Amino acid sequence: MKEEMLYKNLQRIQNSSIVGVDVGSGVKILEKIIDDVRKEVIDRAIKMIPGFTNTAKYLGLDTDDINGLTGLAGLLVHNKSASYRKSIKYLGLYKAKDRDAWKIKKYSSKAQRHLTMLTNAILRKNGETSALRYRDLRKILKVVIEARKQMALAGGLGYKPW
Repeated sequence: MKEEMLYKNLQRIQNSSIVGVDVGSGVKILEKIIDDVRKEVIDRAIKMIPGFTNTAKYLGLDTDDINGLTGLAGLLVHNKSASYRKSIKYLGLYKAKDRDAWKIKKYSSKAQRHLTMLTNAILRKNGETSALRYRDLRKILKVVIEARKQMALAGGLGYKPW
């Protein structure tokens, strides 16, 4: 929650600097604060989620990939389903076909944001610079679900946030 609010403020400041507003060194300071908060999130995930480091290694992430590890932690916490189809529906990675598609398509924007962070980190690590597509998100989601099944994280995570 704290990380999300800080990131939204960073985006606002960056957008205002594009328009021409002088923001000074606020962007650098806010980026450092966001990195510190993300490191805290990663540390908590390592302590609370069993097999987190093994899943990260399976995905090809190392300790320097702060955004990818934060995305993985958020995705593992928000998406508790072991099914690929249920996860796609929960994350909204489908095309709603109907006149009332906006009523039908309900998804978790927080979980989708974490999946996007994870996918961007993995694609950059692999050297791909193209724009993010739904097929990339689905591919990474499938790999995460397979990793969870192999690491026995499917179903109950052992982590209860409340």
